[in-house]
Amino acid sequence: MKKKVLRLLGLLCAGLMLCGCNRLYQQHPEPMSATVTKGAGAGSTNYASQGTAYEVPEQEITNAQTGALSGSALAVLNETMTEEEKNKNILISPLSIEMALGMTANGADGETKEEMEQVVSGGLSVEDLNYILLKTKENLEADGEVKWNVANAIWTKDDGRATFQQEFLNRVKTYYGADIYMGPMDDQTVAEINEWVDQNTDHMISEIIKRLPENSRTALVNAVAFEGEWKEKYEDDDIQENSKFTNADGSESNVNMLYSKENRYFTLGPGEGFVKPYQGEKFSFVGILPEDGTTPEEYIEYLSTGKEDFSEAIRNAENTEVKVRIPEFTVDYDVEMSEIYKNMGMVRAFDSEAGLTKMLMTNDGKDYGVYIGLILHKTHIEVDRKGTKAAAATAVITYDNAVAFDDTKVITLNRPFVYAIVDNETGLPMFLGIQNMME
Repeated sequence: MKKKVLRLLGLLCAGLMLCGCNRLYQQHPEPMSATVTKGAGAGSTNYASQGTAYEVPEQEITNAQTGALSGSALAVLNETMTEEEKNKNILISPLSIEMALGMTANGADGETKEEMEQVVSGGLSVEDLNYILLKTKENLEADGEVKWNVANAIWTKDDGRATFQQEFLNRVKTYYGADIYMGPMDDQTVAEINEWVDQNTDHMISEIIKRLPENSRTALVNAVAFEGEWKEKYEDDDIQENSKFTNADGSESNVNMLYSKENRYFTLGPGEGFVKPYQGEKFSFVGILPEDGTTPEEYIEYLSTGKEDFSEAIRNAENTEVKVRIPEFTVDYDVEMSEIYKNMGMVRAFDSEAGLTKMLMTNDGKDYGVYIGLILHKTHIEVDRKGTKAAAATAVITYDNAVAFDDTKVITLNRPFVYAIVDNETGLPMFLGIQNMME
């Protein structure tokens, strides 16, 4: 069934990932143990031991930084709402996307890096994004009342052409706890990645990649899983079965509606919302209803202009009673996001002439260029009388630059050139000429 308010649930992850974090990036050369994630590539070699993780001193994360990340999340959701997606349920996980693209951005340099910083993190530096995501991951997984799993891993082609640059390895190990696997990047690798995603999303997402193109070089993958029970459990009298839900196209569906009284209310632009806590009160469900006459698409478009700060509205929600009805629902959603990010201004990372130069290096120590070919994103959510289960996975697939991937030399005679007719045995020219003009 179609539920328009689901479009707003992508913002839930943006709000959750920023809760309880108040630090800023700084690196310190003290080794520490890496995060261990579930699952491993059965046919790939774990290369993570080559990276060195560092202790990171804690400093403040500002409201301006959280506002920038929320704004970026809104912009991505707004760009996702294409005409083809009209009246459909949309659910993204900004946390998962930022984890995957954050790892990727550590392999960028120059203008490519600047574009990624502007689009992925709302203008924050890669270094600041690294730190915020590190503290977010620690904050989520430290909660004992709800269940979080946040995992990162990178696969790369093991063909002797290139290895990871040391600084890139150190960063993704320090800030993302990423495991690194070297393998064939073939159907076997696809199966490994999907198995890893399945395990790290508690079997809510079983497949993120169907196939890897022949020129695939790396897959930077994130998985997020959440399970939380409501702080206040629903009694039988709080559940109204066979209630009506009006869909975007005007049709009606029967749903089970959950009734409760909450005590955190806010207004945000042309809409009003509530905050419903899970066990432990560290994380909450956020629901927002646009005012009559405003569609969810129009509402998100309004918020994406930056006129309102989503995170600030959640933080400053008013302590007042609000009666709430939530439908039980389940949604699965997937999207390929390359065009979304190009439309938002992140262009050079997809350009084979620019791309990512600080991720890999050749055997003689030179930069080995790759570029983003695909950004695959899948989500799942279940909201019922017990609580919420949700999962997301994001895979950034990079391709080899043409010269790096193919040993075949390319020469195009599209400007003045020299030519000859030679004796193959001696190499002596029988004819020798210069061609400067074409008739």
